Amino acid sequence: MKDGTHLSRLAASGLVLALLGCGTSESSPRSTAAPMAVAEIRSCEDGSLLGEARFRERPSDEGIKLVDVTLEVAGLSDGKHAVHVHETAACEPCSAAGGHHDPGPFGATAPDAPDYNHPFHGGDLLNLDVRNGSGSLVTTTSRFTLSPGRMSVFDADGSSIIVHAGEDTYCDQENELTPGCAGGARDACGIIRLSER
Repeated sequence: MKDGTHLSRLAASGLVLALLGCGTSESSPRSTAAPMAVAEIRSCEDGSLLGEARFRERPSDEGIKLVDVTLEVAGLSDGKHAVHVHETAACEPCSAAGGHHDPGPFGATAPDAPDYNHPFHGGDLLNLDVRNGSGSLVTTTSRFTLSPGRMSVFDADGSSIIVHAGEDTYCDQENELTPGCAGGARDACGIIRLSER
């Protein structure tokens, strides 16, 4: 009888531990949830709200971090607009965002420095196509991360997303780029901030 009671208690303890284990595995994805970020896209001219950019990091099958980028805007001129993540979390004025996000020894983003790495900067994205005043861009990049590390947009001074007035021709030249080939003037800017949604 004592052995039967002892076995029953062990079985009950095992069941409780198994249930606790299930609870732990259910809650662990929340604690390791993929980082997300958002940026309100505002006009460089008057600061009016034009749209939003959303970022979500996820692992790939090969272990590389991927960031899904979704951008929606309204109120820009029709046509293609260059879109880049820039090196500083500042939009007032839009030039305060600095050059393209490109950590590492090969990035040269100072206004007076030669820049031979375009269109291969960490922050270089695809063009946004605006029609009838509205546009959306959905793309995925492995060139930057939201999580900590060398390629993170959340470095010491953060990062912004810029929508340029013109098209990025993805110019790739042996020497200094032709002025304006990466989109020219800045139409809109948004500071990238971590988000829970």
